[in-house]
Amino acid sequence: MDKNKLEAYFNDFKNTFLPKEFEWRKGQREAIEGIVEAYFDQRYDTVILDAPVGSGKSLIAMCSAWILTQEGKKGYLLASDIALQDQYEKDFKRFNLSWGSVKGLDNYICIDNLDKNSLGTCRIKNLNPYTMDCYADCPYYNARDHASSSSTSLLNYAYWLVHMNYVNMIRPEEKQLFKPRDFTICDEGHKILDIVQNNYSPRFDDKTIEKLQKITDFFSVYKVSNHYNEFVEIKSAIQQLWIEENQDRLHEILQRISINLKVYLRSITLLKDRVQQDYPKDNPPKEWREALWISEWLTDLEYKVDDYVNIIENTSTRNLVKNPQGEDTLIFNCLKESYLMHKYFHRWTGFRVFMSATFADPADYLLSMSLKGAKYIKVDSSFDFTKSPIYYYNQKKMSYNHISDNLPWLYEKINEILDKHKGESGIIHSASYDLSMKIFQNLTPKNRKRVLVYNGTEEKRKTLEILKFSKDKVLIGPSLLEGLDLKDEWSRFQIFAKVPYLSLGDRFVKAKLAINPTWYQWKCIIGLLQGVGRSIRSEKDWAITYILDGCLSDLIHNHRRSFPKEFLNRIRVISDK
Repeated sequence: MDKNKLEAYFNDFKNTFLPKEFEWRKGQREAIEGIVEAYFDQRYDTVILDAPVGSGKSLIAMCSAWILTQEGKKGYLLASDIALQDQYEKDFKRFNLSWGSVKGLDNYICIDNLDKNSLGTCRIKNLNPYTMDCYADCPYYNARDHASSSSTSLLNYAYWLVHMNYVNMIRPEEKQLFKPRDFTICDEGHKILDIVQNNYSPRFDDKTIEKLQKITDFFSVYKVSNHYNEFVEIKSAIQQLWIEENQDRLHEILQRISINLKVYLRSITLLKDRVQQDYPKDNPPKEWREALWISEWLTDLEYKVDDYVNIIENTSTRNLVKNPQGEDTLIFNCLKESYLMHKYFHRWTGFRVFMSATFADPADYLLSMSLKGAKYIKVDSSFDFTKSPIYYYNQKKMSYNHISDNLPWLYEKINEILDKHKGESGIIHSASYDLSMKIFQNLTPKNRKRVLVYNGTEEKRKTLEILKFSKDKVLIGPSLLEGLDLKDEWSRFQIFAKVPYLSLGDRFVKAKLAINPTWYQWKCIIGLLQGVGRSIRSEKDWAITYILDGCLSDLIHNHRRSFPKEFLNRIRVISDK
């Protein structure tokens, strides 16, 4: 694009959307220029934007998208989760951008029956929403239609994947609301591979058979249909999944489950017709609403199992990974991630921009994403890290072969650090729930009173609230590496009890390691860089980091170029035996 034209776009964007006192941060304009120029350069269809926390990635994304729309292009902004999507929506409002944003159904309430939208009147009664009086005021349909008509639309990955790979496949082209567009800007780009993998990984847990039993009994009691034979078949098949290890036979069992789940789908339509017939004006009773909720779950399970069966058929049963998660959950993963990425993601994106604060080595990232080339844009950090050293204790390793011998030392050091930071809040990255409990049990009584330990997502959410509204509290856990905004006094220090390598007890991780050892190292580096960033969220923020695992030395030695210079420059080695 002509430089003068691009300059005019910058001026228009600033004058139209930004406050008068606004000044571009270091590297922002250059990043936007690089993205726009790459779009019109025949050599590129992919850009990697490596931009640290505080560099203003969202503004880079919005301005780049706006300039491309001025050139007659249409595109998507994709967010990794609802919290990030909410932040973008706030930015749209703050800058008076009229673009639309839509989330999944259950982020909205049906204004007709005041239930979550998946159990809204039109859905549970199989009614055409367009014909209903409440359509014009429906929060979900308003958001969806606005996003569909916007030149740039904000969606989360899960919603976008469903439309690209399912909704558009069953709708005529003229009725497709979210078609592939000219460009797709992907925030939190380092998460995409995991998101796609999880989206096509069926899960069976201790509640699966229980919910199937409930819906089967409901259909029988209310004479919707008889699915006793299908239930017996699925129950037997799921039990076999736990016992069987042969990949060909596992694939056959999943096929049986898929076939029998499909039979249930016909009855779900009948159930909704019955709701419309028996309760034309009223909300159905509680047991009917529960059956409808289970029906939504069953439909989603059938889609996932069917997709997975087809993925394995189109690649090989050698790519099937049976992956138990504890004693009551079984997940199936696919090793052929290049197939997943090209079939379900890359072919729908058009020109794509992947943004993240933690790509590590871009070559490793491209390899993991099954891409061969990209334009790489790096924005340097503007943070002052002089008050945020990384104290690295390099003498004791916490790897599998060494951790048992070194645990007493680890407990001692963590107690010392907690004593040093008396009166301040912080976090301890433990790498596992088991190590969390061992550390907690070996704290001094006064330190144990400060430390908040959790087990599971709901407990984590509650303990985070305690941390944010208290002083002198420390949160410990294995899942604190991403998604936390612990700014200022919420966290003035953080401890890495262990370098965050993924667990080799996970069969999928172990299988991927055997195929691509570089990926395993890359994931660890991403986790470490993400974790270090939890406590420093702005230019004036600061926090002290302690890494107590000597395994970091090998990681840096073998992958030095994967670490940002600002990370390496902060390291202060403590040779403490």
